[in-house]
Amino acid sequence: MNKRVWLWATPILFVSVLFYLPLLKIIGLGLSANWYEIYFEPATLKAIWFTLWQAAVSTAIALLIGVPGAYILYRKQFFGQRIVRALITVPLVLPTIVVAIIFASFRGLPAIPLIIAAHVFINYSLVVRTLGGVWATMDNETEEAAALAGAGRLRTLIAVTLPQLKPAIVSAAALTFLFCSSSYGIILILGGGQVQSVETEIASAALQFLDLNRAAALALLQTAITVIAFSISEAIAKHPIGIEQVHESTRKPRIDSRDWPAVTITAFVILGLVFTPMLVLLSKAFTFDGALSLQNFINLAGRGDRDLLNISVWQATLNTLRNVAISASLAVGFGSLVSYLLSRTHRTRRAKFSNRTLDLLFLIPVGISSVVLGFGYLITFGGGPLPLRASWLVVPIVQALMALPLVIRLIYPALISIGAEHREAASLAGANSRQTWWHIESGIIRNVILTAIGFALIAGIGEFGAASLLAFGDQATLPTVLFALISRPGALNYGMAMAVCAILIVLTFVLVFSVSAQRPRRRR
Repeated sequence: MNKRVWLWATPILFVSVLFYLPLLKIIGLGLSANWYEIYFEPATLKAIWFTLWQAAVSTAIALLIGVPGAYILYRKQFFGQRIVRALITVPLVLPTIVVAIIFASFRGLPAIPLIIAAHVFINYSLVVRTLGGVWATMDNETEEAAALAGAGRLRTLIAVTLPQLKPAIVSAAALTFLFCSSSYGIILILGGGQVQSVETEIASAALQFLDLNRAAALALLQTAITVIAFSISEAIAKHPIGIEQVHESTRKPRIDSRDWPAVTITAFVILGLVFTPMLVLLSKAFTFDGALSLQNFINLAGRGDRDLLNISVWQATLNTLRNVAISASLAVGFGSLVSYLLSRTHRTRRAKFSNRTLDLLFLIPVGISSVVLGFGYLITFGGGPLPLRASWLVVPIVQALMALPLVIRLIYPALISIGAEHREAASLAGANSRQTWWHIESGIIRNVILTAIGFALIAGIGEFGAASLLAFGDQATLPTVLFALISRPGALNYGMAMAVCAILIVLTFVLVFSVSAQRPRRRR
């Protein structure tokens, strides 16, 4: 028991100092301001209302089209299934600024529909993977009994399957709502300054008007939204829900004629919402002066029109890779340790409550946007014993904190799903807990750990919110360079931005497919 307490000390200290300390600083500053007056300003009310309703609409659409997608991609079997799963996962882990640039190609459409479409584009995979990961492990007996009783596919789905998927649906809805409500880069670019959310108002107050009280009050509101959403999710979903299954219980049946409605919806969504926008951007990356060319990629060696950039794209790439290597190592290391400790058997009511509290402690960062956290670093670590604001380490630390909940949400449910029998057998054979982890548990969930590593790497590559506040000069990252290119007029800058986006899309797909292509191990 004492050993476990010491193991908990390091990750708790990590999130307490580097996440909750700046968050508490924001809360204190927000409470000391006239926050009630700030909230009832017309501009603030408009931003709050837009943040909430667009997040709710985006979540509802993602759930509506995600259910048939989860059914086809995880409950059925067909040729090329893993490629399709990897393809729909690309938007989830793409840099949000790349997603914004993709949808900015359709500038003829109104801004708000574009914003909602971009949010659904990102979160469709989250819903499909969360529901599909649970759906794939469910047995067929209940559904077969309903079919024998004369129930059709739709009636069986509504009366039998969806109630079983309720915890996964709630978990997916909570995460999707939080991602949409804390969206920054998408609303910043697609809104064009005409549409404001809580996130863009925070950045505007902190950077343009230097109104720290207003920024803190809005950040406090964003934190409250996160806590409420998680509280509702935790109350309904009694067990941790992951977005990746360890193994699938049985061999899945092939698609038959009764599946064509779900197949049609899924194909329309994947081709129209996922594939087409990325294809449009890729085509623009290889177009220069109206003809097919590699010139946009060749121009990446420069600094844009009139030396717009402080450093070249390739130098920003090196900064990004360095930051990502550090952030992924921290996120996967701490995430694996926390998942291991959370998965230990807890029989008493007090131990179970403590476990749920610790789980929530490490999960909350996923709902706090990187803009809010970046603002917290600006007002917390400018001096004193931890002058992180002046160090380039500040960006990878924030990236690690943002990726940590995702790693835990992959590994922790995977460890829970494999049960405790193997630990008991290993203990009887004389193995200690460390040996059981290294030789048995880590092997069983090897593919999930690799997925966590891949997602942590990609999440670090695409982080834009905090980097826009904390990375300047020769420490610029790919997303900040992209924003600089896309926000200034000129064919040269635009073409370079398209080339960078194309590289990121291809790199993301390769990483995701490399992880997804590995066959899950079946438990012996």
